[in-house]
Amino acid sequence: ASRCSPVNIPDASKSDGYNSSRDSGLGGAKKKKTTKKFGSLSKVFGRNKHRKSLDPSLLEEVETQSGSYTLPTRGTLHHSLHQEEAADRLQVLEETRRLPMTQWKADHVLAWLEYTMCMPMYSKHCTENIKSGKVLLGLSDHELESGLGITNSLHRRKLRLAIEEHRTPEASKYSKASQMDHRWVSRTWLTEVGLPQYRPAFESLLVDGRVLATLTRKDLEKYLSVSRKFHQVSLLHGIDLLRRVRFDKEALHERRLQCEDIDCDPLVWTNQRLIKWAQNIDLKEYSNNLAESGVHGALLVLEPSFNADAMATALGIPPTKTIIRRHLTTELNSLVMPARAALAAASGGGDSSTRPKSASAVARPSSAGSVGRSSFSRSNHSDEEKKGSFRRSFRGSLGRAFGKK
Repeated sequence: ASRCSPVNIPDASKSDGYNSSRDSGLGGAKKKKTTKKFGSLSKVFGRNKHRKSLDPSLLEEVETQSGSYTLPTRGTLHHSLHQEEAADRLQVLEETRRLPMTQWKADHVLAWLEYTMCMPMYSKHCTENIKSGKVLLGLSDHELESGLGITNSLHRRKLRLAIEEHRTPEASKYSKASQMDHRWVSRTWLTEVGLPQYRPAFESLLVDGRVLATLTRKDLEKYLSVSRKFHQVSLLHGIDLLRRVRFDKEALHERRLQCEDIDCDPLVWTNQRLIKWAQNIDLKEYSNNLAESGVHGALLVLEPSFNADAMATALGIPPTKTIIRRHLTTELNSLVMPARAALAAASGGGDSSTRPKSASAVARPSSAGSVGRSSFSRSNHSDEEKKGSFRRSFRGSLGRAFGKK
């Protein structure tokens, strides 16, 4: 019995290792299989070396204060997705320039309203109610409000003036006013007259050349929030200058180019040109005070009461600087007096469009009086004279008129 061969009993530890290695082998196979499936998913989602990138022409870089980022351009994507529709819309828009409004169809009216008049906010009502140009021509002011949903008074005026010009083009007094869109008025013209702070109001109300020609002092205060009387007069004199050049901005630009480096024709000077002039007469330290003051060439020439004291106040020259003020008086008179004399001579022919007008004639003011009798001529009165019953009008100091508390 002792010589019998021993029974081979497998070692438990080795057996466990065998089973575990076998299980691990099976598990490894499963893992490989799972990895293979994940690889197929990456192919489904295009995670490979042959993936195509976006066309760079469809992207644009936008700069912000915190950095820049890229996003698809609206025009490019619109063209790629609706190329035929965009081409048709441009063709329709071109047809509105050639055809009389009586021949317009519904799509002509819609394209004109959206792109020419810059009023896409009324497109829905236009599509529902305006089916032809003849219908548009027959709309009254009340129907513009009810049919197109135009509750804003200046928006209705803008549309009505444009419709009237299409109805009787020969009756239009300022035909080139239609070339001054609301962007030019709010971004260029307001800067030229030295009042860019009113840009948001003018831009939101879509004030174009036609509307600009009809603005009164009441309109400026009621709709455009121009409450300062001096600023109202400044804007109205700027509009008067546009009337004198028949709202031809190209002709006005040519006149300004001719006097850019020569001190002549101050009637057409912009606010920036006056700042340059102040620097040229050795008043550089005061010149920047004219920025956003509303002082421009038309105000200097067309407002008889605007004198050297008024300009000194606008420049911020203290009353104690008598020698500097005397120097300013000499330079200003040599610039403005010949221009006023030329206008007076031209008015002798009976043309009222060239006759100089005071602020009261241009602005149609109330009993507050003209610029000269109030803001400018009374700017040096004592404090006792300024007390008492005081309304917020032209009366008062130039500091109030120029917005300086």
